[in-house]
Amino acid sequence: MARITDEFGLIRRFFAPLAAGEDGALDLRDDAAVLRPNPGCELVLSADTIIAGVHFPDDADAGDIARRALRVNLSDIAAKGALPRGYLLSLQISDGIDEDWLSAFAQALAQDQETYGLRLLGGDTTRTPGPLAINISIIGQISENKAIRRTGARRGDDVYVTGTIGDAVLGLAILQSRISPPDVAFRDELVSRFASPQPRVTAGPGLVGLAHASADVSDGLVADLGHICEASDMGADIRLEDIPVSDAARSVVTDNQPLRLSLLSGGDDYEIVFTAPVEARADIASVALETGVAMTRIGQIVERGSRDRPVHVLDGAGRELDIGHGGYRHFEREVPQ
Repeated sequence: MARITDEFGLIRRFFAPLAAGEDGALDLRDDAAVLRPNPGCELVLSADTIIAGVHFPDDADAGDIARRALRVNLSDIAAKGALPRGYLLSLQISDGIDEDWLSAFAQALAQDQETYGLRLLGGDTTRTPGPLAINISIIGQISENKAIRRTGARRGDDVYVTGTIGDAVLGLAILQSRISPPDVAFRDELVSRFASPQPRVTAGPGLVGLAHASADVSDGLVADLGHICEASDMGADIRLEDIPVSDAARSVVTDNQPLRLSLLSGGDDYEIVFTAPVEARADIASVALETGVAMTRIGQIVERGSRDRPVHVLDGAGRELDIGHGGYRHFEREVPQ
């Protein structure tokens, strides 16, 4: 095990190569980056922190941790319709992290940078007596005044979600040995959806000019649609039978309605939930075809009225179903082991 003793040597060896090609990063030799948006564009900023034992298991693979850290941020800017430009990385290194771990971590970031088209701009590294923690602040760009916000949902809008819902929470349950799907291929698929999210970086920009409001699904479908409703002062009715579920997830939940309902609040899907006018249906179908990302219509935006919660989940007969608290709560979640 090669012990880490030199912060600046660590930066030169593992992280400076990740900044190559971005002039604004200044080769990671300065105290800050200098970034200029393209003409006619504005910047979209977001940040997320992931912590060992809270957001991923303590024994997770270094590459999986790197991909998760970057991709959950990519998901945030994709939901705004923005394209990625660069990111800042703050790494709090715990005991047990050595140069081999850092090499695998940096290699995974390098691979994702090529896949998603962005570069490291700077950040910070430090040692901590606590658990490993990674913070990424991501920077995207989009044409001026085109970002898709949470505040734009309108009465009568269709509600859509990309991809499928619930795979990641089942993947976490597998890692925690709480469930064990009989099909090995399905097991691997569900674990992968938790360990390596697939941010919808092509679908999001394709929705610019079509979607009225959007959010990435990180806290759970019901919770994140609820954020849109709260910001827009609207409500939403969604149909359980229309929520897209993968074959892998279906093999686990079978006909267990309470378990299927739990998929709507599990979080970590990193899909996009969005609203759009009825007249945009054909265009949205075209975007789905062009990007290869399924976009499923799951409900409608309605007046908020006096309802006690913004999002109602309905069964096939139109009856409201009990969904409990509806989503991930950052200070109450069960810690991965």
